[in-house]
Amino acid sequence: MIPFCLILGDSTGVGTAGALAREGIRCEIHAHVGARSSGVLEAWQGGITPAVALIALGSNDVGDPRLEHQLVALRARTRAPRVTWLAPYNRTAALIVTKVALRFGDKVIPLAQLPTRDGVHPTSYRPISGLLGWKLLSGIRKDVSAETRDAWPSEATSVPVRRAVVLQMQ
Repeated sequence: MIPFCLILGDSTGVGTAGALAREGIRCEIHAHVGARSSGVLEAWQGGITPAVALIALGSNDVGDPRLEHQLVALRARTRAPRVTWLAPYNRTAALIVTKVALRFGDKVIPLAQLPTRDGVHPTSYRPISGLLGWKLLSGIRKDVSAETRDAWPSEATSVPVRRAVVLQMQ
C-alpha cells in the first residue's frame, strides 16, 4: 500500500511524526535524531509516491557547503504532489531550505515562528501538525455523522491512510 504521508528528516521530523501519530496519522518515516541531509539522501532512494511529504533537514548541516545541492537532489526524488519543509531555527540553514522549497513551489513552515528552548527543537510539535493540515487531507472523519460522510465527493474519502509506522534507524 502506498503511504498517505512521508517524512524525511532529523529530530524535528521525528518529533513531528510523533505529533501526527497522536492525531492518528501514520506516515512512512525516514528520519532519526542527528540526521544530516547527506545521510538521508544516501539512505532513502525514493520509489514511493505518497499524497504528502515533509522534509525536515538542515539543522545538523549548518556550515555544510553541500546543503543546497543535497536538498535539491533529495527533493527531486520526492514525488509527492504536496511537499512541506521545516525551515530550521538557524538562519543560514533556514534560508537555504527556503530557497530550495521555493524552487520547487513547496510550502515552508519556519520553525523560527515557534517557541524553542535550545534553538533547534520547538517546545511542542503539535502546532506543526496543525500547520501541515494533513488531518483534513488524510481521510480521518471520526467526528462527523455517516450521512455527512456519505454526502462528500468520493475523492474526499478515497485518500489512503497509513496504518503503520516504518522507522529506519542508522
